[in-house]
Amino acid sequence: MGRRERMKAGMESPPGSETIIDGKHYLYFGGTSYFGLHSHPAVIQAGIKAFKNYGTHSATSRTGFGNNPVLLDLEQRLRIFFDQQGALTFASGYFGIFILTQALADRYEAIFMDEGAHFCVRDAAASTGKPVYAFRHRNPDSLLQTIKKKLKPGQRPLLLSDGVFPTFGRLAPLLEYAPLVELYDGLLGLDDAHGVGVLGAKGRGTIEYFGLRSGRFYLAGTLSKAFGGHGGFVVGPKDFIHNAKTKTGIYPGSTPIPTPLAAATAKGIDILRLNPRMRQRLYRNVSLAKTGMKKLGIPVEETPVPIIAWSLGSEKMMAKVQKDLMKRGMAIAYLKYAGAPAAGVLRVTIFSHHTAAQIQHLLNELARIL
Repeated sequence: MGRRERMKAGMESPPGSETIIDGKHYLYFGGTSYFGLHSHPAVIQAGIKAFKNYGTHSATSRTGFGNNPVLLDLEQRLRIFFDQQGALTFASGYFGIFILTQALADRYEAIFMDEGAHFCVRDAAASTGKPVYAFRHRNPDSLLQTIKKKLKPGQRPLLLSDGVFPTFGRLAPLLEYAPLVELYDGLLGLDDAHGVGVLGAKGRGTIEYFGLRSGRFYLAGTLSKAFGGHGGFVVGPKDFIHNAKTKTGIYPGSTPIPTPLAAATAKGIDILRLNPRMRQRLYRNVSLAKTGMKKLGIPVEETPVPIIAWSLGSEKMMAKVQKDLMKRGMAIAYLKYAGAPAAGVLRVTIFSHHTAAQIQHLLNELARIL
């Protein structure tokens, strides 16, 4: 491979605590493989077995002959994991909030959306054809004032937000949102891509983390992060899942998750469900990293979310920090993403399979550079 091709190669191994990028070995503190399931032998073997038995995918939608035992088994495992009546999967987590807003369409008349929400939330809200009003990021008072100003008599609101905002790892203030949802006979829809599998006593996400239970709260999630697989999902009561299948275009109009990936994902879900200590290891690592970061003067969120991000105010400075760390064999992200300032942020993600020594090594090198 020539020099130009090598420079563009990107990741050349599974994501893990140690990863090969552009032909070089790094301690890896990027991405979202929070439990290392993307390279777990049992997950890979499940995918290989399904590949041999079913090929790549069914090559038709699930309303035709596109269903198969693997897809049905994946949804059954999601029902068990989230203790819900039903689950529905599809080929991308980006679709989840689209399906959620469309499946609930007859239960709200106006949407109130966090202005810092993920791209998929913004796109989904716009797709409904209903009025969309933005409120200030993670601000219950702004939400209340916007509802009072914009919601017409007899209308019901749908509040849309990320559960965990991906750039800084901040949580939506659900304890403050919940009374407003009840007061206005509304609904809450979360894109909980970074919460599911990670937060809550059983890994059921941000709603469980805050101890909330309500028939007014719905979540959409991804299978590509904590669960080590690929695709998206929604879970909920049977009538909600029925609407998700019959009142949206995504389910009848798209090819489902490739079968090998569905099988691999189902195995990842089971591994995480049956091994709650994986979450405890993650929380310990997050605590170790955040304690060390605070000592370096880096602001952190006091939560178990495995994301630490900060801005140095200058693109040049942040690019230099990232480059210096890579010279020392460590890869962290420098990115411009939803909710980031114009110059972007440096972003560290912590995995359950990072060792204490690896985390301390990162802290030591950051201390020297900063």
